[in-house]
Amino acid sequence: MGAVSEWFLSLFKNNRLSLNTVVTSLTTEVYFLQLAIQSAVNLIANTVSRGEFLTYWKGEPIKGDNYYLFNVEPNQNKSASKFWRDVISKLVYENECLVVSQGNKLYVAESFNTNKFAFKENIYSGVVIDGFALDRSYVESEVFHFELHNEQIAQVINNLYRKYGELIAAGQAHYKKNYLKRGTLEMDTAYPQTDKAKKDLEKLLNEDFKRFYEAEGNAVLPLPKGMKYTELTSSLTSKGSVEGRDIRAFVDDVFDYVAIAFQIPPQLLKGNVADTEQAVENFLTFCVNPIAELITDEINRKMYGKQAYLEKSFVKLDTTRIRAVDIKDVANAMDVLIRIGAYCVDDCLKLLDMEPLNTEWSQARWMTKNYSPIEEALKGDGDN
Repeated sequence: MGAVSEWFLSLFKNNRLSLNTVVTSLTTEVYFLQLAIQSAVNLIANTVSRGEFLTYWKGEPIKGDNYYLFNVEPNQNKSASKFWRDVISKLVYENECLVVSQGNKLYVAESFNTNKFAFKENIYSGVVIDGFALDRSYVESEVFHFELHNEQIAQVINNLYRKYGELIAAGQAHYKKNYLKRGTLEMDTAYPQTDKAKKDLEKLLNEDFKRFYEAEGNAVLPLPKGMKYTELTSSLTSKGSVEGRDIRAFVDDVFDYVAIAFQIPPQLLKGNVADTEQAVENFLTFCVNPIAELITDEINRKMYGKQAYLEKSFVKLDTTRIRAVDIKDVANAMDVLIRIGAYCVDDCLKLLDMEPLNTEWSQARWMTKNYSPIEEALKGDGDN
């Protein structure tokens, strides 16, 4: 190795020369997975929290303490929408959520320990709420323990993403490498080794090249005698893809994987508007409604119990009002429902998220004369 080559390499070895302006350092950290998971959690939580908890007593809908507790104020520090967002977020992301009742208020546990038993109630200890550690344990019947799956879905996704994330990072690094200006600098072996020559070289690499790379308009790079700079061509296509695939496609893959795991139509998670109506219907059917049923089953068996439930005293999370309803889209359907006696006027107002009139006539059932019992129809045919 020549003397000039050894001297040039020694500049890097001794950290006397920084080439950060020539070769930009790349990071392999990517946050696409967390973005996708958090988007899914927020979508589910926000959707479920829009539902209304309907309370019934012996088959009749009532608005009492429980209705207010579930729909307005679960505790003194949180509104119902915030509370249920917290519940769903923990349930979806951590697979389980513990809700403790204290003084007729409901609180979401940040952390807890579970002692499971086969033939007696489970015991929950080490319960922490908003940083405050409770000094007692709870048995199963004293808490609401919502559990979604047998495994933490976030952990499953993390395992899937571990290797795929490396692929995204590699694609990202490849993209950056080809997007940045790069080149080779040829130096004559007769380049002087004086102190002035060393300082001139440092200035060229640290200052002159920096201004040349950062110039927004036309730029000229003067080179000393015996040096030749050659810019390397980029392998990027005109659309910014690397080796035939757009970087956005890698991100779309991650969102697709997360959407499948949470049973969310991918186009909803990514914000696409194509076929939104069917996507929303699938989202409510396969993702939101099972969670709503899980929540109400736990509340009914712990708060109401078997006897009250069999006597039609229970709570139900109504998800039919989650969707924004355009009166023009449901006008014909409501007309039919009223004509056959399935809906009254108040039912239609509730469907439109309007306050019911609560009058005798608005709660009455009506049926058009075109309908008659099957027995009457058969009797009429016999007469003919």
